[in-house]
Amino acid sequence: MSKAPLSPRWIFLDFDGVIMDSMTLKLDAYCFALAEFGFSREAVRDQQLLYAGLSRSRALPLMYKVLSGGEDITPEQQERVLARFAEEDIRLRPRMQLMPGVTEFLEEAARRGMPLAVVTGTPQEVIDGTVDHFVIREWFREIHGWPPMKAEHLVDLLTRHGLRPEEAIYVGDAVQDINAAESVEIPFIAVDHGDGAFAGRTSVVVLKGLRDLPAVLGW
Repeated sequence: MSKAPLSPRWIFLDFDGVIMDSMTLKLDAYCFALAEFGFSREAVRDQQLLYAGLSRSRALPLMYKVLSGGEDITPEQQERVLARFAEEDIRLRPRMQLMPGVTEFLEEAARRGMPLAVVTGTPQEVIDGTVDHFVIREWFREIHGWPPMKAEHLVDLLTRHGLRPEEAIYVGDAVQDINAAESVEIPFIAVDHGDGAFAGRTSVVVLKGLRDLPAVLGW
C-alpha cells in the first residue's frame, strides 16, 4: 500500500481495541457464550484474534466450527450462544474504558473540524448503547455497526461524502479491518496490540493507539 503522506478529509475508526479498551472483556463474553462446550480460554482467544472485527453472529459459528473439530453449530446452539454473549457483553459494559489517549485525540480532531465515523462489527443497537453509556456520541459524525459488513459501510461513506479512497483512512486493530480497507482501497492504519494480528500484512503505518495518530497526520 502507498506510503504517500496522509491528508484525510474523513477518518473512519473501528471501535473495540481502537476507541474502547474492551478486547479482554469481549474474550470473557465469548468464553461465557461457549462455556457449555468446554473449550479452553486460550483456544477461544486464538479464535477471537482470528475473527476479531466480524459481527458476533458471524464470528461465533466460525469459532465453534474450528473449536469443535469441524462440526457446524446447530440453529438452537447458535441462538443460545448469541443470547449468552449478548447477556454477558451488556453486563460487562460498565467495566470498559477508553483506550489511552483517545479523549485527547477526539478533542484535537474536533478542534480541527476533522469528521470521524465509527465503523464496527458490533451490532448497531449495541454500539449505540455503548457510545451513549459512555457519553461519547458527540465526537462522531456517524456511527455504523452491523449489519451490513464493514466494507459496505466504507463504500457508502465514500459515496455519500464524495470521497476518493485516498481522501479517507481507516484505523483498526484486526485482520477483518485491514481486509475491509483493502477491499475498497482505503489507506489502513494498524493499531498493533502485540498479538501478531497483522503478521505478513502491510499497512500505511503501525501505531500503538490513537494517541499516536496526530503525529502521523502532522497535527
